[in-house]
Amino acid sequence: MRDEGLLPADSIARRIDREMFILLGGTAALLLQVAHPLVAAGVDQHSDFRRAPHGRLLRTLDTTLAIVFGNSQTARRAMARINGRHVTVRGVAADGTKYDARDPALLLWVQCTLILTSLRLYELVMGRLSDAERQAYWQEAKVIVSGLGLPEHLVPASIADLETYERVMLERTVIPDATSRAVAHSVLRPYPRVPDRLWWPADALTAGLLPRSLRQAFGLRYGKRERLMFRASIVAVRMTIPFVPSFLRLVPQARRWSGR
Repeated sequence: MRDEGLLPADSIARRIDREMFILLGGTAALLLQVAHPLVAAGVDQHSDFRRAPHGRLLRTLDTTLAIVFGNSQTARRAMARINGRHVTVRGVAADGTKYDARDPALLLWVQCTLILTSLRLYELVMGRLSDAERQAYWQEAKVIVSGLGLPEHLVPASIADLETYERVMLERTVIPDATSRAVAHSVLRPYPRVPDRLWWPADALTAGLLPRSLRQAFGLRYGKRERLMFRASIVAVRMTIPFVPSFLRLVPQARRWSGR
């Protein structure tokens, strides 16, 4: 009997996360994460993030896809790897606040950025999901959240509650500090010798996926030209998707899962 993994066979998470275009939201998700000063302190002090910022994104992506598309054993091993990496990530932020990567509050924020960025980008390209599908996506994400050790009482019950949590966090807690801005600059400009004007299309796409407060904090313009570029990018992806062969459209983990 086929081991479907930790998610149901008709998983909405698999439908969303299989799409290669979801990777276009990676920079926005990273910026949302490091906008939290304690997350920024952790990645700055415990990794080579400033030298190779997208390494974190690739590791997170690989682990997440292993959980979503792997069999039960593969998924549990992936969650164990995340928990293992977090054990030594603790210290003191620039303002003197202690942090620990195993802190449920920080874990929840990071998962929130990944879930909502993927959901919003998917809906921009493929159309809005039904309320039931949106809720199912969050229910499936709770498998990961639970596996990372978050107590149930801290986890938002519904996708609407998760969006409310995000809004409150952005208003009260997720306020970028100097470390956040320095790390964000490394994310936005991973190759310093490349002229800024060549980053403009990517900046516009990222800005369109971020709340206004973070665009301003990280120096991302989102005027008329940027909005037009953002919309054109989304339309271009939407129009080409039906014609893209599966080996280009789907992430490798999804193709392997489908072929099992």
